[in-house]
Amino acid sequence: MAYTNGGGEAVPLLPPGEAGRPAEPKRRSTLLSVCPFILGNEFCERLAYYGLATNFVTYLTHIMGVDAATAAIEVMVFEGTCYVTPLLGAYLADSHWGRYATILVFSVIYLLGMVALTLTSWLPGLTPRVGEDASVLQNAALFGALGVIALGTGGIKPNVSAFGADQFDEKNPQDKVEKQSFFNYFYLAINLGSLIACTAVVYVQDAVSWSLGFALPAAAMAVAVLLFLAGGRRYRHVAPTESPMARVVKVVAAALSNRWRSRRGGASAAVKVLPAVPGGGGDSDDDLDAAPYGRPAPGPGRLHPGAGAVRRHGASAMGRHAPGGGGGSAGSSSYRWLEDAITEWQTSQGQLVRAGGGSGGGGGSGGAGGYSPQQVEEVKLVLRLLPVFGTTMLYWTIYGMMGSMFVQQGTLMDNAVALPGGWTLRVPAATMALFNTGAIILLVPLYDSVFEPALRRAGVRWTMLRRIGWGMVVAVLAMLYSAGVEAWRLSIYRAGANNHDGGGGDSGGYGPAVVPLSIMWQAPAYVLVGASEVLASIAQLEFFYDQAPDVMRSCSMALQLLSTALGSYLGGGLVAAVAALSVAGGAPWLPKDLNAGHLDYFLLLCGGLMAANTALFALVALGYEYKTVEHVTLVQVPDDDDGDAGVAPAPPSAPRPPRPPRPPGAPAPGAAITINAPPGRRGQFHYAAAADDEEGGLYSRSLAFVPPSPALPAPFR
Repeated sequence: MAYTNGGGEAVPLLPPGEAGRPAEPKRRSTLLSVCPFILGNEFCERLAYYGLATNFVTYLTHIMGVDAATAAIEVMVFEGTCYVTPLLGAYLADSHWGRYATILVFSVIYLLGMVALTLTSWLPGLTPRVGEDASVLQNAALFGALGVIALGTGGIKPNVSAFGADQFDEKNPQDKVEKQSFFNYFYLAINLGSLIACTAVVYVQDAVSWSLGFALPAAAMAVAVLLFLAGGRRYRHVAPTESPMARVVKVVAAALSNRWRSRRGGASAAVKVLPAVPGGGGDSDDDLDAAPYGRPAPGPGRLHPGAGAVRRHGASAMGRHAPGGGGGSAGSSSYRWLEDAITEWQTSQGQLVRAGGGSGGGGGSGGAGGYSPQQVEEVKLVLRLLPVFGTTMLYWTIYGMMGSMFVQQGTLMDNAVALPGGWTLRVPAATMALFNTGAIILLVPLYDSVFEPALRRAGVRWTMLRRIGWGMVVAVLAMLYSAGVEAWRLSIYRAGANNHDGGGGDSGGYGPAVVPLSIMWQAPAYVLVGASEVLASIAQLEFFYDQAPDVMRSCSMALQLLSTALGSYLGGGLVAAVAALSVAGGAPWLPKDLNAGHLDYFLLLCGGLMAANTALFALVALGYEYKTVEHVTLVQVPDDDDGDAGVAPAPPSAPRPPRPPRPPGAPAPGAAITINAPPGRRGQFHYAAAADDEEGGLYSRSLAFVPPSPALPAPFR
């Protein structure tokens, strides 16, 4: 069928090859049809969390009657626990339940905790009278509700962004564009939830009622659960598989077990060498792919002297190929003891070797684990991040002071802000956190578009670790500035200038007197903390994400979360130690009435500790060797697919030599590795490497989805 144009030429109505084919239906927008349920859930959940956490230290000091030190400890322990439980949530989502079920179950737990917290502030007898200490029952009710909330957030925090990313297929151009838009809207939802929590909810808590102030976040959490359920029929689900975090534990356990068995037995394990495979023995790239790295060494779990030379998979791990020839050192030089977990490997001659002579992946009788050199090397790449992990924990201790000590300092300052027209605005101390969020929102685009390009033009080598280090320096400045403000505030108080009538009142009758020093003097401290996050927090996230292989990204991101959690716990321990030692010295720094203490000394101590930690971090950074880790592009493949459908075909190229056969039990490229997932489940997908990547499998786990430039404040992840 054709029509005639103005020149008399017949023009076909359909392009060649399309005649007779039905028109493909327009694809439904994933962003508009599926993601609103996920975005709404995240908005409500973050509103609920920050409606509780932002002003919680004020509730502890003003309602529960605890002193400043105890309140700070309890807040930091709660926040730290909220960063530990995501490890459990990610494990369950990755290995057993899948993300949808994990999010749903933990959301209900979260809701129950919020309802319980609201009841503790509303029911008679569950809060102490003014001037009295909380009873055991009152504390048990409060901290029981907080524990349930901390458990609930653990199933949501690591999974929601990953679940949203699951809905997109990167082989589809529309989905690829919409996926980046999803992350932008995801962060917008987080910031909107935080904004409402820091303003409206905090105002209700301070000026109206704490019961209503907790009921509003509980209602938001109920809406979050309903929104997530409403989209149930539209979601795509990724089948669970082995959690990479479990892989790390198993490799370490296998290495220790095999080393103990070797030393106890004193003899080398039997080695079974299978016939050479096609393509072995050469120096082509395919040979490097087929022959993972290793090193000759006797004993179980090590490469047998008679097994031949072994070559490492250089591009994916070290960023450079090992020297040719046989017998040279091949894998990472650190954590060599983990090589005791290796019970199968492939030589450069193409021979598949197994310790103990077993035929499966279990390592036979020669050793535990059944791990290849490449799998062990992936674990090494995660463990080598531990020095950076250890020297970044204290940053999160300093960060935690913003939600505890800064807020308590603000409650003792004049919160009246004069507006044009004779109006006066009362700013709750917890609302000052908006300066932190605002600084991040403004500084991130400035950093990306102005600061970093200027450094590149100036020839400055600006690495991720340098960015973290300078972020720590800014955090030191934040502590020093805050200490200076507190010293100024105390000097006014001790000079007798505290005016209870004209200086903002007396904290509503709850506690110590307010000093007539404007709360706006705190704003630079919050801005400095925000600037430190733009440098240190985001760079730390990118560092752990970039310096791990795809299959281990979950573990590296778990380290980042664990660093935050341990930093919070460390902050609680620091406050407890300082409070106890200063009391023993006869001059308490953190008494119940901070006007009679020395919060300025404590903040100065925090700045000094951070400065010392920054120097230690600089030594670690100087000795760190960056690894060039190649990452794959993932596409969705239905479980009933053969693994090739829907994958973009590779462009024509010269014929490649045949690849060696895969070891028995290894998944084919693009194959789904499903555990506890019923076959034929509707909407079940797995991720496969695009085109002809030999690694295949599930790379993107719950803790691993991060956009290319994650501009997200630390506690929002």
